[in-house]
Amino acid sequence: MRAAARMNNPSPAPVSQDRERRFLPSREALETFLRAASSWTKPCVYDSGLPFAFTRTTYFDTEQLDFLDSCRHGHTQRLRLREYAGTADLAQPAVLTGTRYLELKTNRREQRTKVRVPLTADEASALLAGAELPPESAAAQLLRDSPHGPVRPWMMAWYRRSTLANADASVRITVDEDLVFALPPEHSQMGVPAAPTRLIQQAPATLMEVKWWGKQPSWLEELLRKLESFETHDSKFEQGMRALLDGVPAVK
Repeated sequence: MRAAARMNNPSPAPVSQDRERRFLPSREALETFLRAASSWTKPCVYDSGLPFAFTRTTYFDTEQLDFLDSCRHGHTQRLRLREYAGTADLAQPAVLTGTRYLELKTNRREQRTKVRVPLTADEASALLAGAELPPESAAAQLLRDSPHGPVRPWMMAWYRRSTLANADASVRITVDEDLVFALPPEHSQMGVPAAPTRLIQQAPATLMEVKWWGKQPSWLEELLRKLESFETHDSKFEQGMRALLDGVPAVK
């Protein structure tokens, strides 16, 4: 996907900055942490009609894998299409909600910066097909601002996500289960089943991410100290790309 000539955009992408730590806890450690955190947080349900929430994230990179290479230098950068899905019953397939964003995320140790812009279904489909975006769109501007390009979709991560947050949402805890890596999707239509079909690998562990804005609360600092032995600096992007490039056999 080749970026068009640079032009002014009247609607710059919003930027958020926070801190983030990732853990691969045992089931016992996870349950102990969540039980203790429940004194300060509550579950987040974004759509009462689809209470079981899923996330589909498609990662982009250049042919030279510049984004993946950034992971080796302590200044990790990721370009991704983030889509949301849900279902009222886990016995039924999760369907896309129609909410989707193009995100450029940068991690420097615990500090995280994310730029995101909303996408239409047509824009998302163009990204997935490697086609040009309208040059005036916010997504096209984000691609022009990207440190690397041109890019194409390489792989996707699919997982069920539970979210907890404190009263002012300055702390957010996410638990990702049933994580699967797959080849990129081919569509982004609201209401259609979202689960991947071209599978690469299933991740064996549950991933918990803890994000906070501003000063870290003392209660959170104390709880995270007990999880230090489970901390990981690996990302879904790195894990999925390794599985793809190493030719891991597909999940049965």
